[in-house]
Amino acid sequence: MSRSVSFIFILLLASCSVEKEANKQVTTELHDVLSEIRGEIVPVSVILPPGFKNNSESLPLLINLHGGGGTRDNLLRQLNTYQEMFDEGILPPLVVISFSGGPISYYQGTWETFVTDELPKWAAEKYGISLKPEHTLLTGISMGGYGSLKIGLKNPERFIAIAPMEPAIMPILEFPQEPHKRNSWWTPMQIYEDVWGKPFDPQKFIDDNPANIAVANAQRIRDSGLNIYLEVGDEDFIQLHDGAEFLHRVFWDNDIRHEYHLVRWADHVGLSMHNRTKEAHAFLAAALMGGKSEPIDLPLTPEQLQYAQSVFGEGEIDTEPTSIMREDLRLAPTIHAELWKPLKRLAKDDPDMKRAYGKLPKTTIIQEK
Repeated sequence: MSRSVSFIFILLLASCSVEKEANKQVTTELHDVLSEIRGEIVPVSVILPPGFKNNSESLPLLINLHGGGGTRDNLLRQLNTYQEMFDEGILPPLVVISFSGGPISYYQGTWETFVTDELPKWAAEKYGISLKPEHTLLTGISMGGYGSLKIGLKNPERFIAIAPMEPAIMPILEFPQEPHKRNSWWTPMQIYEDVWGKPFDPQKFIDDNPANIAVANAQRIRDSGLNIYLEVGDEDFIQLHDGAEFLHRVFWDNDIRHEYHLVRWADHVGLSMHNRTKEAHAFLAAALMGGKSEPIDLPLTPEQLQYAQSVFGEGEIDTEPTSIMREDLRLAPTIHAELWKPLKRLAKDDPDMKRAYGKLPKTTIIQEK
């Protein structure tokens, strides 16, 4: 082989290696999108998955709402995290989009229609993404967490899953005459007036409050099958864990299925957000794949099936120790499903017997005078 041929061969190998490495990298794009509903140009940022080819297939869409004071650039600051999530298989190929939604907009007014309708349609024309609700995800941090809750709970049929992270919400169902200092010091009245009208309209605030939306829309949310991931740090600088814990209990009392994380040692944003973002996105990815419920149809031996059918009798559960459940812990949900069949008859007449969330008792004891 001549030197020139060898040199060309080496160049070809190097070129292939560079192209192969490039196909592993995410790419970013910035766009200025004319919004008819907003009547303005909206700055948009996009993260495309490794090896993306325009219109090659209808990929899912993930909309990421930035927090207070942020812009579309917030998404680009998460570029390394998204690269890791694609590399590690946490995320399947999908298109991630964010936009500049205003420093303190709380995604009010026409922003809702922009997120649910206009932005996805633009993405479909630009990148060929799927517009199907089962392929559409929504997340956000802080103010963006509030926005993803408000928009997702108002439009549960539009998304397969939402993952609000440390959402900027208060632990209320009614706006207090004097908001508690602990939960309102970071939101002066000027912000309330800028977002919910001047003079401030407390009813509009309550109508947009995620806890109130969850109560009003509970049946729609349950029927839609919307997957909800809620998380917050237990050392949140502005005490947003109060609002998240309250919303968790509202979800529970209204039988709204969700996953809730109170993250130990975690502050508002900060270094912990890297791993927390991965966990939230793993939930979103699982929702795209149909969820991650325990299988209840694994094959049982005749002995195991007999046990499951006989363990409940005359209204009492047989609590005798048994080796059946210890043989293979993976079979427990299947055995439980068999065990639950006779209990369903009781649940029809007694709502407290349903196999779902019940009403939580009060956490304080009221002393009678």
